[in-house]
Amino acid sequence: MQEIVPPSAVLSRGLSLVGFDERRQGSVRRSKNIERFCTHCGSKPTVYAKLWSDLQQTAIPTAKIDLNDDHTCLEHLLMAVHFLKCYQKDNQSEATFKLSNTTIRKWVWFYVKKMQAMKEEKIVWPNNWGTNFAFAVDGVHCRICEPGHGQHSKNPACYSHKFKQAGLACEIALSVFDNKCVWMNGPFAAGKNDVSIFRSALKNRMNPGELGIADKGYRGEAERLTVQTSSDAPEVREFKSRALARHEKFNAQLKNFGCLSEQFRHGIEKHQMCFQAVAVICQHQLENGSPLMVV
Repeated sequence: MQEIVPPSAVLSRGLSLVGFDERRQGSVRRSKNIERFCTHCGSKPTVYAKLWSDLQQTAIPTAKIDLNDDHTCLEHLLMAVHFLKCYQKDNQSEATFKLSNTTIRKWVWFYVKKMQAMKEEKIVWPNNWGTNFAFAVDGVHCRICEPGHGQHSKNPACYSHKFKQAGLACEIALSVFDNKCVWMNGPFAAGKNDVSIFRSALKNRMNPGELGIADKGYRGEAERLTVQTSSDAPEVREFKSRALARHEKFNAQLKNFGCLSEQFRHGIEKHQMCFQAVAVICQHQLENGSPLMVV
């Protein structure tokens, strides 16, 4: 069985799930309802209508859902994206959904795993870029609870210079000319710098002649990455600046989700699941009405 749900129905069912009944939905403009929906779910209904369809039609076994076999529904997906967006604690989620912690956790992690698995289809490194300036790369730091260290109260390997506390670092690459996230790597302890993370994997994926754009944290890889320098021609400097600003915009879309902007409470393995699931959602955003600016 396959259920195709139009964005209008996703909007209505999503708002009902978080406490806005039909009377309250009908008393305001549609734009206000969409604003409410985004506040609770992080993206517009069109994004989740497409994601719901993709999860049913995907060829990736670990991502595919069968409504007959899994005994699930759209509301369970929306509970998961609400968790990613609002990052509520268990007692708060119980009050929102009027369900037990056990049921909420079951469907939240069921769909986080499904969305994470969609990365194989949505976030793909191209075989041939066809251009020299292929992508922009940057690291994203996320706060976590202080991990144990054995002898010391704090683990210096996890220290994030951005937050002045424990954190994790993830690497993201975006196509410069297309609305595509093409690479994710991590998480790593935040004490590992950006260029070391690049050398650990992404550098080896690049073909001769391909060139990425990066900030000055990636200095030392001139054959693979170009950074802004005083010797750049004005048009080249502007091009690099726009590519990096575009990347910051995507990073902001990721951090719009509370599980990545707030201090993460669920451990490193689940952080990777949540980060990759949010990246898949943001890729759906790029494809469904929220593209990045043109470089």
